[in-house]
Amino acid sequence: MSGIRAKKMNVTGAKICDELPYPETRDIVLPNQTECVSQIAVDIGGSLAKVVYFSKRPNTTKGGSLNFIKFETDKIDECIDFISSLVAARRNPDASDLKKKIVIKATGGGAHKFYDSFTKKLKEVEVEKEDEMECLIIGLNFLIVEIPYEVFTYSEHDPMCFEGTPTPANMFPYMLVNIGSGVSILKVTDSDKFDRISGTSLGGGTLWGLLSLLTGAKSFDEMLELSKNGDNTNVDMLVGDIYGSDYNKIGLKSTTIASSMGKVFKKNVKQDVGNFRSEDISKSLLYMRSNNIGQIAYLNAKAHGLKRIYFGGCFIRGHPITMSTLSYAINFWSQGTIKALFLRHEGYLGAVGAFLKYTKQKQRSYSFSEIFTKPQMITEDSINAYGTLESTSTKLVAFPKLKNLDDYHPDTLQLTDPTAQRHWIDVLEKNLHNLVELAVEWSSNGEYGEQYKEDVKRRASSFDTLFRSHLATLRDQPNMYGALTVRSLLDLREQCLHELGFPDIFAKVKAEENKLALLNLQEILNKVDSIQSVEDKIELLIENVLAGNMFDWGSSQVLEMLRKGELSFETAKAKVTRPDHLNNTRSFIERITSKDKPPFKKAVIFVDNSGADIILGIIPFARFLISLGMDIILAANSFPAVNDITFEELSVVVTSIAEIDHLIAAAWTSKKLSVIGTGSASPCLDLRRINDDLAEECKDVDLVVLEGMGRAIHTNYNVKFTCESLKIAVFKNAITAMELGVHMYDAIVSYEGNN
Repeated sequence: MSGIRAKKMNVTGAKICDELPYPETRDIVLPNQTECVSQIAVDIGGSLAKVVYFSKRPNTTKGGSLNFIKFETDKIDECIDFISSLVAARRNPDASDLKKKIVIKATGGGAHKFYDSFTKKLKEVEVEKEDEMECLIIGLNFLIVEIPYEVFTYSEHDPMCFEGTPTPANMFPYMLVNIGSGVSILKVTDSDKFDRISGTSLGGGTLWGLLSLLTGAKSFDEMLELSKNGDNTNVDMLVGDIYGSDYNKIGLKSTTIASSMGKVFKKNVKQDVGNFRSEDISKSLLYMRSNNIGQIAYLNAKAHGLKRIYFGGCFIRGHPITMSTLSYAINFWSQGTIKALFLRHEGYLGAVGAFLKYTKQKQRSYSFSEIFTKPQMITEDSINAYGTLESTSTKLVAFPKLKNLDDYHPDTLQLTDPTAQRHWIDVLEKNLHNLVELAVEWSSNGEYGEQYKEDVKRRASSFDTLFRSHLATLRDQPNMYGALTVRSLLDLREQCLHELGFPDIFAKVKAEENKLALLNLQEILNKVDSIQSVEDKIELLIENVLAGNMFDWGSSQVLEMLRKGELSFETAKAKVTRPDHLNNTRSFIERITSKDKPPFKKAVIFVDNSGADIILGIIPFARFLISLGMDIILAANSFPAVNDITFEELSVVVTSIAEIDHLIAAAWTSKKLSVIGTGSASPCLDLRRINDDLAEECKDVDLVVLEGMGRAIHTNYNVKFTCESLKIAVFKNAITAMELGVHMYDAIVSYEGNN
């Protein structure tokens, strides 16, 4: 399989280099050990020891990363040595702000069995044992709520269909079937209420043991690999072997397994195991264990009236045959009423839960986002991967004005069709060269000398290699990192740029465009103010917003025009068209001028690009709304993405505008105009995950404005709100335009009132 494989942490030979101007480059210049580890948790099962550790970059108080690694329990000394190296890395001078003694949260049976080994070798560490079942539930609850596309279903004919994030109202009850060496079945009725209702000693260890006896395979992964090429019908007795056909009366097909390994021993015939292929034996026993666990799980779910069954544990290992068999068993016995639910972080539930015990007594003031620049898989043949979980600067919560959070899906184009998947991957790969050139052109700075220029070129080349490698992986397994969407692809590109020390390659051009737009703002404001008719004024303001939205360096077609100097504010107006079926400008005007409805009191505007977009388009529009007596929130990205304006940049822009315009100045001073970060670092917008401060301020808004292609077309095109809304954007991507039945540079002005 093409793609990127996990690399173990190298904790030797670290040398810190601070010569370059951007600290983001340290992750490339240095090994991962330059990050100080502040928390460690380990879940030690009968077969595997799973470790999660939280690391922070030196010289920063901002956030950190939750990392994952596993070891065979038989090689527990390797696990202890690895943890020792993490602790040793904390001794560097940059770790002086951390506690002198680190605490390891340990769970699983091995937390008791190997307790003395840990405390003996890790003298500077305090080991605290935690209950295994409690940690499993804490970890599962966290992952399915916090990590998008964590949960998926799987079948041979419909692989990897991702489930939406459950809300607290519909999350419980559920059942967890945790498959390790043995199997534990837990009924969970609330975030901290559960019972172990069943289990079986016939688990992953059983399969591992039997295959060790019957095949030449030396590891569990090798045994699973054998099963891929096996034919279980050579050793299993099927219904057709007994009846010669289907057994229709009770609904059994001729291919149904009647007796696992039933052909190995027949009447008066005993054959030596050497006469049977290891591949066939492996597949037969894998089917046997998976079918058995699936049936036991269903029977327990039926007995307790449970409809949601999660399967966790390293036995599954992202293995298609295992998941397909478990799904088939649940579907067969429940007659299609229950689905088997799988997890991308399947083997780390307990370790994550143990880690979270650190903060269980206090409310977390941050969330986690999954970063896929260095993805990992349980095995090299897993169909799913998991990334590093990076803590965000704020808590991310759902936007309070969503009409139905349970049914909210941010992405307009799901890219489930293979043709669409290939098409988008091709487009991003084709445009990669331009982005690399921009990274070199705009990131090189003469004051740092020739050495720095060469470093920029090297990192730009590394970015090209890294992102191409990811695209190759996604060609092979489109859902490897979760559901493949336009948003996920654009986010992955941004993550790769940041990983290679390009936190904001558009910073220079954004500053230049903001400066140029500010010079032209007064002329725009004067023209708006000179219009007496409110209707005509709104028409002009909408026209300006659409013209400004054309200035998008994230669009390859527009980028070409911008680089050639072929796009001005007036030529942009000429390019934009408003098809009647997408244009509700008249309805919005009627709402603003209506005498029969109460006026709007407060609006939030999710803004898009720097330069002409925000300054010549959105600011005059927001200023007009302020003149009507409204409070306005400008919601901008918290972190850089393409040429989108960040809330810090926007705050500077608004301060500058306040110096030349009394209306903006008064609103800015009185806080009737405010700028708040969305919590996002994406050109798209997932309204399930926004800054909690912004969410709090938006509880009483009566108008939501989504501006720009990323926020109103690629995402949220079909979203409904509990208040009135306006979506306004220009189609600047030919594929998206074609998919949605419009043309390039068509505009959407979609107003929805309260019915």
